[in-house]
Amino acid sequence: MSFSIKRKINFYETDAQGVVHHSNYPRYFEEFRGEFLERLGLPYHKVREDLKTDIVLLTLYVKYKKPIKFGEVIRIEGDIKIKNKYFFSFDYKIFVGNDLRTEGKTEHCCISITNGKIISIPKEILERVGGVKK
Repeated sequence: MSFSIKRKINFYETDAQGVVHHSNYPRYFEEFRGEFLERLGLPYHKVREDLKTDIVLLTLYVKYKKPIKFGEVIRIEGDIKIKNKYFFSFDYKIFVGNDLRTEGKTEHCCISITNGKIISIPKEILERVGGVKK
């Protein structure tokens, strides 16, 4: 399951040269994941409240290919991959127009909000992303 979001780069996200500071890329990935859950009909507050689940970040990888600058409109394309009943990942590509500027990946698992222990990915999420891919 893949989709994309667009956003304009704000001045406060850049350094003195008008280039996006590296610390913002994890935020862009998180914005993408939030929108992903919204489009599934499972906004994050609903995952926490109804499913009693937190989605935690395990690893983060970013490959900077070309700078992104103030005022540019980026398109973040991404895809979720279910690894097994506990772990899943997102792959990201950030474009300006058709120019690939950044690639990334995050890996995640779910934990119970009541005891903090790892749990299986809730079936409500799996059903909406197409189940476990083997």
